[in-house]
Amino acid sequence: MSEEQKQILEMLAGGKINVGEAQLLLAALERGAAPEPDDLKAAASGPAAHEEHRPGWSPFGPLLEGLGIPRPPRPPRAPRPPRPPSRGRRADVIDQVIQLRAHGIDAAYVSKLRAVLGDIDIDDMVALGIHGVKPEYVLKMRETGLDLDTDDIVQFAIHGVKPEYVLKMREMGFDLDADDIIQFAIHGVSAETVARLRDAGLTDLDAEDIVALHIHGVDADFIAMMRAAGFEDLTADDLTGLRIHDVTPEYVERLRAAGLDDLSAEALTALRIHGVDPAFIERMRALGLQELDADNLVALKAHGVDADFFAELAQMGLIAPKEKSPEA
Repeated sequence: MSEEQKQILEMLAGGKINVGEAQLLLAALERGAAPEPDDLKAAASGPAAHEEHRPGWSPFGPLLEGLGIPRPPRPPRAPRPPRPPSRGRRADVIDQVIQLRAHGIDAAYVSKLRAVLGDIDIDDMVALGIHGVKPEYVLKMRETGLDLDTDDIVQFAIHGVKPEYVLKMREMGFDLDADDIIQFAIHGVSAETVARLRDAGLTDLDAEDIVALHIHGVDADFIAMMRAAGFEDLTADDLTGLRIHDVTPEYVERLRAAGLDDLSAEALTALRIHGVDPAFIERMRALGLQELDADNLVALKAHGVDADFFAELAQMGLIAPKEKSPEA
């Protein structure tokens, strides 16, 4: 920057000339000539002369740009002050109040619940209130010795579990938790049902065994019939499998009459599943297969071995033909 340009900037800073006049002077310096009077007058009255009235105006901005010097960056805006917090009520609070009112939950009910359950939240109060759980019911359930939370108590109420029922089960020596009790209630397992199973000799049962036996109709009568058929040591799983696949004492007797002895519960179940009956056993024996046990019969039946298949093998010379093959 030359001395003349510096003097022009100093005159502008001191207010002796305006922006338009300074621009003309700088332009004249670049041309090597003095500005014309008319040019100075036009510059003084032009829009550039009044730039100082714009917000953020700086007298040096246009001159610095004319000299190829970039404007300094604008200072950042001051951050806005934070908005005051909303004074409106939260929607969830409104919903909770409506829920409490809709289900008839008042201060007296809440006070009684808290006396039993401690400082429970509104959601728990609503859940208990919806299902009509009375504080007295909660207290009696707690007295059974079960470790119960609010969800357990609600499930007990839904499925009609009474404190007396829980006490009976515990008196029988079952180490039951809340989930076990709920499963019993869902499937209608009564204390009398459990007692009859025990009287029938099934003493080593857990909750899962009891539910499975009850669902599939294994009762004291069925156990007694299978024992009378010679099966003394049947487990809960054995009895369930036999009942599911309709293995009856009558079926056992017919297999024995066909020559099958020493049958286990597993073998009986497999024979029944694959449809092995006395008629099939006789057909296989008529084909010359005399040494038959449960495993062989199941395999033959499963793979569709019949008289026609034997005849085909005999024609191919793979087996000795029988003089007369029975119908399959």
